[in-house]
Amino acid sequence: MLIKTHVVFSAGLLLFIGALITHEPGLIFVYTLTVSAVANVLIDKLGHETVNINGKLVPRRTPLTHTWFRSVLWGLLVSILLSPLLFSITSGTYYNSLQLSKTALTVLVYGIIVGPSHMLLDVFTEKGIYVKKDGKWARFALAHFRYNDPTVNGLAVFVGFLLGITAFGAW
Repeated sequence: MLIKTHVVFSAGLLLFIGALITHEPGLIFVYTLTVSAVANVLIDKLGHETVNINGKLVPRRTPLTHTWFRSVLWGLLVSILLSPLLFSITSGTYYNSLQLSKTALTVLVYGIIVGPSHMLLDVFTEKGIYVKKDGKWARFALAHFRYNDPTVNGLAVFVGFLLGITAFGAW
């Protein structure tokens, strides 16, 4: 999928889940967008290499970031490193330990979800993601859509927007 598709889809999903945790999606909106953008760009930048195939340079995914488990680790890293942003945004509104716990839970849940949300979209592309098979990394794909298919990317963006709007509706 296109990077903008990943960012919008993940942001919508995170905002929806964050609204269920904090009941204040507006408050976590900036943190949501930041985590989604940074994590998805990091996963794509670190998880792609350029290979020479018949004299043509072609980008290719690698298992460094494009596995379910490793995507969780990268997502947690980003969410935790960006957590001071969330705590600074929410510091004026959260005075009790319950609210502080909700903020900490948001950081943890976002970290666990943002990477796999990237994998969820990539598993439908023609090159898929990596899974261990007989001790070696193998590609796994469900639908084999092209990464830049406008219909599939548009559907994922629509779902992301729908989840985000639903989050604000729950507020």
